[in-house]
Amino acid sequence: MTRVITLLFLITALLPAAPGEPFYRLSFSERSRIFFTGDHSGNEEIYLVTEGRLRNLTNHPASDRWPTVDPSGLRLLFTSNRSGNYDLYTLDLRNGRLDRLTFDPADELSPIWSPDGRAVLFDLQKENGLFVTYRLDLSSRHREPLFPGAPYPSTIVPFPSSRSGEIFFTGKVLLGWKVAKYDPLRKRYVDLGERGSCRPRLSPDGKRIAYVSHRDDGLGDIFSMNTDGSQKTNLTPSRSRFYDYYPSFSPDGKRIVFSSSSEGKGKGSYQLYLLDLATRKVRRIFFSSGNNSFPFWAPPLPQP
Repeated sequence: MTRVITLLFLITALLPAAPGEPFYRLSFSERSRIFFTGDHSGNEEIYLVTEGRLRNLTNHPASDRWPTVDPSGLRLLFTSNRSGNYDLYTLDLRNGRLDRLTFDPADELSPIWSPDGRAVLFDLQKENGLFVTYRLDLSSRHREPLFPGAPYPSTIVPFPSSRSGEIFFTGKVLLGWKVAKYDPLRKRYVDLGERGSCRPRLSPDGKRIAYVSHRDDGLGDIFSMNTDGSQKTNLTPSRSRFYDYYPSFSPDGKRIVFSSSSEGKGKGSYQLYLLDLATRKVRRIFFSSGNNSFPFWAPPLPQP
């Protein structure tokens, strides 16, 4: 009887709640919050998973991408093309207030908060297809290029350190991209990753970088390294037939959430996985009929 009940529960968990509703399965009961972009409802929305529940935070017919939460944990930053092109928006997670930050006819992508929450960093796509990374001051709305004299034709996906002041990013090089960093005090650029590395995310203690590398399987593994580029380690070596992308550390730095899609399905069927850094075990936490990408792991919502 126990086996029958268990089987019925699993079958029910795999089915839509009602006819016509999108299919998904969630296995994440923690109070911490994982934000991501998913399109299983028909278009790209910003979703939140926490305490075993899934919430659609944007619920708009436009495409909403790349969620990231400010240092206070109360404001969500993302990009949306609801105005015709991709602009930056913030969403107050307490009252639902939506603010538009940019009004540029070019696309603004890959936003991230500054460590003090007073500015946002983002990539602006030029008419020639190249990207320039900017810093936008939220008080004055003044923006300026973030990387002066960068030795790369394009820079994307910045991630600032609250401890060292360094900014980690992906720089365009011949026939690919590589992870690099910029030290604003010394005005110095340093290549950290090999060609084929991208999308760095810093650990909460500021000591390690999680990033994507194509070095071993040609598709993409989750790697880690020290902030000086030493001790590069493949964290997902057994997943040679998967595209593993978009890593984000847990608030305690002990795990990483990332998106993964099988080689056979290409990059159009990303699902969410957790990697335990101590055991190197990987488990799927979210599966849907769509594509789920750009995860960002944040602490629980602060209580008033």
